[in-house]
Amino acid sequence: MDRRDSAVTQETAEALLARKDTAGLRCVLLASSQAVEFSTIDQLGAALDCNPEWMTTDGADRLIQQLHELAADEDAGVRDEAQRILSRLLPREEWTRDGDDDPL
Repeated sequence: MDRRDSAVTQETAEALLARKDTAGLRCVLLASSQAVEFSTIDQLGAALDCNPEWMTTDGADRLIQQLHELAADEDAGVRDEAQRILSRLLPREEWTRDGDDDPL
C-alpha cells in the first residue's frame, strides 16, 4: 500500500482480482482489513465493488463461493472482510427479479 500513490493500490488489487482465484481475493481482503488511510480504503473498496466480473452469474457465484471459504480463514481480518461483504449481498432470488412480485 503506497500512501502517496493510491492508484498503485487499486491497480494491484485489480490485478489480484483478475486472477479470479481465492488467493487473489484473500490478498485484497487482507489489505482492506489493514488499511488505515482513507485513499487506500477507497481504492481497495472500488476494486472490490466495481469488478465487472462479479456482474455475471458465473462471476457472482464464484465470488460467493470464495467469500464463504474466506469467511472461515485463519486471519481474523480476512474473515471479517469476507463476512462483511457476504452480509451486504442480496440473495439471487432478489437480484434476478425483474421488479414483478408475482413469481409466475
